[in-house]
Amino acid sequence: MKSNLKYIGLGLLLLLAACSKNITLNVPPAANQLVVEGHIEPGSTAYLYLSHNFNFYGNISIASIISQDVIHGAHITISDGSTVDTMIETNPAIGFYQNYKMKGVIGKTYYLTVVAQGQTVTSSTTLLAPIKLDSIWYQVQTGKDSLGYMWAILNDPPAPGNCYRWFARRINHDVNHDTTFVPPDESVFNDQTINGQKFEFFYSRGSFPGSKAAADSNAEAGYFKTKDTVVIKFCTIDNAAYKFYNTYYFQLNNSGNPFGSPAPLQGNINGGIGIWCGYGSYLDTVICK
Repeated sequence: MKSNLKYIGLGLLLLLAACSKNITLNVPPAANQLVVEGHIEPGSTAYLYLSHNFNFYGNISIASIISQDVIHGAHITISDGSTVDTMIETNPAIGFYQNYKMKGVIGKTYYLTVVAQGQTVTSSTTLLAPIKLDSIWYQVQTGKDSLGYMWAILNDPPAPGNCYRWFARRINHDVNHDTTFVPPDESVFNDQTINGQKFEFFYSRGSFPGSKAAADSNAEAGYFKTKDTVVIKFCTIDNAAYKFYNTYYFQLNNSGNPFGSPAPLQGNINGGIGIWCGYGSYLDTVICK
């Protein structure tokens, strides 16, 4: 009986092996599109990163992105309906553009036009009034001696449809300082489930992909630390920006997951890919004690 079972099992394995088939997928190359990520805030000039898309199954590296995918020499203008300003390429290594005259004013709508590589893309965004946090504080995480998260309380207004994004920047006088504001994972949320309510929440410390900082790879990764001085930037954004960053994080978290479902980025760039976003920003400083 054991011998018969062994031969039956072997036969099933051979049958399954005979049924297997190698499949070669011929994925067509993606159409060349401009990729835009631009922002404007109250009292500040606008800034924008410009590149183009690349094939999913292509050879990708940081060097190839910088040398081949960043776009130089674009003609970029922004308008508030009455005044037009030009954005200048100030850091060619990363395709970074900014303007010098027009600054963001709450309530105004800003129209963007990008002309590059024979393509023209457009977008618009309205700079919403910031919705302030009621309170912000640092709290040591249970079981951690001097490491913790940043907590806050938000009173969401009665009108539905509010969307938000969270950033933080350590301004310490030591090696653990941030050169700019850093968003944590899942940094956006809306008021779909909290509309008109008082809402308490927390965020971990974010880090940029590929960071070489020791505090981003050791036991301190994701935590703020006692004695840190942290500036919180809490932004009111429109629904288009929320959808873009929400689908961006969805794709990021599904990267490499064979069971993850695709979710195309839902941006507001007409004729291209990406986001042109107004940040109604509110700033506050917390000393971690």
